[in-house]
Amino acid sequence: MAAGIGCGGESTPPEPQVATALAASSSTSITGIAGAVATPAPSVLVTDQNGSPMSGASVTFAVVSGGGSVSGATVSTDGSGIATVGSWTLGPVIGSNVLSATSGTLAGVTFTATSTAGAAASLAKNAGDNQAVVAGNAVPTPPSVIVKDANGNLKPGITVTFAVVSGGGSVTGATAVTNAAGVATVGSWTLGNSLGTNSLSATVAGLPSVTFVAEALAALCAVRPPHTFGTVSSGTLSSSDCAFSDGSFVDFYTVAVPQAGAYLFRQGAGFDTYLVLATSDGTTIGENDDEVETGTSSGIKALLPAGNYLLAASSFEPGVTGAYEISSTTTSTDVAGCEPVFVVRNVTTTQNLAATDCNLANTGATPIHADGYFIFLNAGSSITINMTSPTLDSFLQLVRLDGLVLAQNDNIDTSTKDSRITFTVTQSNYYAIFARSVPTTASGAYTMTVQ
Repeated sequence: MAAGIGCGGESTPPEPQVATALAASSSTSITGIAGAVATPAPSVLVTDQNGSPMSGASVTFAVVSGGGSVSGATVSTDGSGIATVGSWTLGPVIGSNVLSATSGTLAGVTFTATSTAGAAASLAKNAGDNQAVVAGNAVPTPPSVIVKDANGNLKPGITVTFAVVSGGGSVTGATAVTNAAGVATVGSWTLGNSLGTNSLSATVAGLPSVTFVAEALAALCAVRPPHTFGTVSSGTLSSSDCAFSDGSFVDFYTVAVPQAGAYLFRQGAGFDTYLVLATSDGTTIGENDDEVETGTSSGIKALLPAGNYLLAASSFEPGVTGAYEISSTTTSTDVAGCEPVFVVRNVTTTQNLAATDCNLANTGATPIHADGYFIFLNAGSSITINMTSPTLDSFLQLVRLDGLVLAQNDNIDTSTKDSRITFTVTQSNYYAIFARSVPTTASGAYTMTVQ
């Protein structure tokens, strides 16, 4: 009888690896520079059912917020079970950036990078240019500058040096440091004793300097009686008044605006009037000859923050004398049709785009509905405009008065439909801001902020 044959010890096949956990391998909270590559590059560890590192597992990295970007977004884990993103470039705006790492159905990992401003890249005038004051006196608004990085982020902690260039005046607090808003302000600037132009420079190491100018006036031009808001003030242009460079006589008035809003200033007379609105330091806000085409009275509508302003009552033709009246009142904040509306920095306004707004398109073309605003900017000054909307895909343009588009923006980044423009002008002049949408015929509410 044949002997039974025993079964030899056959080996059990190895248990297949199954990815069961995804965990951070590098820190999940880092700091970096806006617009720069984050370091260290985020990495994760994939482990199997036995807690052992697993190679060859696919991991995908993706930007969640902050507007940045990644390279090498899909990576396989190495022999140590580690997958590292190729690079993570943070968004251009300072603040929080979030990156996710996922692998199949495993619970993902989130990395957060807090970005700060990069190196100082631009120096621009912020306030205090083109002032006028009696010779030998300090200008009412000490000049200030704003410093930003290459992405337009405000840069604190930068040393700025102010120095008199011409006119024989003096300064206090010549060395200043930018604050959290990126602004540095000279202590004071006193003009020289001679009539004429004074100039002051502001310098940051490694950046082009900017120059402020101020006019030293005779005492006559500094007489500025108050105009009480909401009333009518009467005056007379005479040959003994202060005069503009074209020979037109002018009377200056101070007026206090009680709160932020929309305001209408008017001048009427038996002659063709010319009205100018300015900040308390003399910086132009708006000007008008004829409020309506067939009239001779002037009118200025402006969106203003609370504060003190100047009204300059004059005439369109030089050498005109005679009686006039100026008045001030609140008006509708709505920017309707193609009416001229002036704005200044530090204004926030909520408006609506509608089919009844100004149409920027050529005749017969698809309409381009827009609200238009005019702003006077001095050469070397920087402006930032933001447009946000819960319904519209916002679109902003900054346009020279000859129609040349200087800057425009649809979306700040891929994570938003809001728009932003930051621009430094090279010429002192009026500029137009157009608030639009994509598509160009869309209607809806939006908020615009000018800084």
